[in-house]
Amino acid sequence: MSGSEERQQASAEIAPESLSESARSALAIVEEICSLSRLQMRPVVRDSDATYLNIELVGEDAGVAFGRGVNLDALQYLSNLIVMRQVHGEVRVVLDAGNYRANREAALRKLALDCAAQVKERQEECEIDPLPPHERRIIHNTLLDDPEIRTYSEGEEPNRRIIIAPR
Repeated sequence: MSGSEERQQASAEIAPESLSESARSALAIVEEICSLSRLQMRPVVRDSDATYLNIELVGEDAGVAFGRGVNLDALQYLSNLIVMRQVHGEVRVVLDAGNYRANREAALRKLALDCAAQVKERQEECEIDPLPPHERRIIHNTLLDDPEIRTYSEGEEPNRRIIIAPR
């Protein structure tokens, strides 16, 4: 598959009528939030499975308002609180805007590999600044199969951080 075909497939919109009832209800909640925000954006479903509904916020204001992690994570958190209270069935909303999630994942993978290289070279632990659980999981999974190092989390939320250590 060529790069342009991958981008085209990744940006495919999933029709709401093909979603489960719970997913359609969750989408309706995100649509209402977008409408009430008065920002020029709308939710587009990019992927869905039994538990997760991946929604991209698209439109003039989406990248500017939510193309950074803090605002996007806050909106996702609030959306999921509302969805949990109003939707029967288990569905979690994962929001993205301006391709933030893919860019952030790539940056975290690079950070993990860079820190792992330092740990191997110096035989000393490397501590990564506090991260939310879904971002810590990316670090752990990136280094999971490396036989020379181990990773663990330390501290209490919201200051929980990852330690990368030699084995």
